[in-house]
Amino acid sequence: MLVLLGVVFRRMGPGFPQPGRAAKLTLITSLFFFFIFVSPRQQRYLQRAGIFLLAFVVLFSVHLFYVMPIVDPATSGTAAFFIIAGFMTGLNLFVIPRYVPRNAFLWTVSFFSAALMLLGFLSYSGAFSFFGLPVAPWDRTFTPMFVDSEVYILTSVFPNPNTLGVVGFAGTIASVLLVTRAFPRRKQNDQQQQVHTDGGSATVSTFPFVVSLGLSFVAGALFVVNAFGTYLTNSRASYFAVGTALALYSVYLIFGRRALPFAVVGLIGSVFLFILLMPVLGISSTGRFELWAGSIAAAFDGPLLFGRGLVAVGDTIAPYVSGSASGYSPHNSYLSILIRTGVIGFSAYVFIVVGSLFRGVFQSARVDVPALVLAFGFATHQIFEAYTIFHHTLPAVLASLSAGYLIMNGAWVDVAEIDERERRRRNSRGAGTSAWSRPEWER
Repeated sequence: MLVLLGVVFRRMGPGFPQPGRAAKLTLITSLFFFFIFVSPRQQRYLQRAGIFLLAFVVLFSVHLFYVMPIVDPATSGTAAFFIIAGFMTGLNLFVIPRYVPRNAFLWTVSFFSAALMLLGFLSYSGAFSFFGLPVAPWDRTFTPMFVDSEVYILTSVFPNPNTLGVVGFAGTIASVLLVTRAFPRRKQNDQQQQVHTDGGSATVSTFPFVVSLGLSFVAGALFVVNAFGTYLTNSRASYFAVGTALALYSVYLIFGRRALPFAVVGLIGSVFLFILLMPVLGISSTGRFELWAGSIAAAFDGPLLFGRGLVAVGDTIAPYVSGSASGYSPHNSYLSILIRTGVIGFSAYVFIVVGSLFRGVFQSARVDVPALVLAFGFATHQIFEAYTIFHHTLPAVLASLSAGYLIMNGAWVDVAEIDERERRRRNSRGAGTSAWSRPEWER
């Protein structure tokens, strides 16, 4: 990885004259693939993540297919952009979830989102600058429920409220997960007592009751701030993502793990039914149906197998859309990938984002439920927004990390496990060690 970083930063200077461009890119990507493929307990890691690693290699390779021929220095920045985006995506999917516990990720997202929301709240009393970033409400207003007057839409440090809506959605769901399930009490797993878990482990947090209560209170306060801030962004895609994620989690809390496959399949069907019924229900699509139709036409009118390459998607679909209030953006992550990378890249992308969900629900007895809930929310959100996980923007990082925690199913890969013979011995004595451990709860 140090070699990779040196190569990337060397790009800012005069560069390396030799070898040629293709050889350089081949060397860089080979080093990177080696870095994300190699892991302690190699066989178990590949069994868990190998098929998703191959999907990522396909997705990255399609982008490289278009990067290789670029020789014009004026466009070399575009090539570097996709290389760095690939690095970020690979690290978020396969490296960071190995070493950073899932709960640490949820706390970070919750606090980060709440901080941005508080900055946005302060901007209602007057615009200001925060470390050089302008903080001010948007220039448009909306009328909140149960209020007669209009309110400026919240944007915080971002130029677009939809970006803040993505962060707020993630922070809201993360806060709910921390309040309800992050700090269960340790219970002895014997024949008479069930173990209360949410990640397939019999070992859970051992915080004292008072500390657990205080942390739950903090998470509850973060939920209020994040949920209210998300509402003020007027981002309907974020509203929808929050609703679907909370619906999935509610089904789990009420009916347990066995209901997860039915809940996910049912919610997917409900999402598509809702989209079809939007005109009947009188819900404005803000031109999305026209944009989606234009995006599909643009995709099928170009090279279908490998897509159009490193193009501006908005400019690509413009001839196929007769004016749009939302601008020329597909407002759909999956269609953005289809236009750029064709059926090959699209299939790999869908396999990573949606395939990980199905793999999780069909292994419902041991899936990390909080990771499943957050990843499901992001998969739904991407139906209405154009960002993709193959990027280095904030929404892309949050979405790819959520998918990564679901693929990794917790930070179990690089932590020493109890010897199998010891596990069987303990089970025979009724000690109840789970066959699928969650080591971040064992520390």
